[in-house]
Amino acid sequence: MTGAELNDMYGAMIMPDAQVAVPSSWMPAVHEAMTAFVELPTPVRAFFIVVGIVEFADGIEFQIAGAMNHIDEDGRRMIADIIARAREAAKSGVH
Repeated sequence: MTGAELNDMYGAMIMPDAQVAVPSSWMPAVHEAMTAFVELPTPVRAFFIVVGIVEFADGIEFQIAGAMNHIDEDGRRMIADIIARAREAAKSGVH
């Protein structure tokens, strides 16, 4: 799946030209994470975007860009928790 295809599904949460380079077996974890990102409160969601989803050091990495200084500690924790769940799901094969 490409960044453009994910952008069609999840809108502004991911750049259309985002690099997506993960095994297809990890895509359920990607979809779960992207859905969770979309469902974040607006004051969190409005200040970051996914610019890449790649395989890194035997795990999944969500590359994000944004104005993190505008996201409070709880919001940053929500983002980190979503990414942690995706990493665990991809690692264990449980989606």
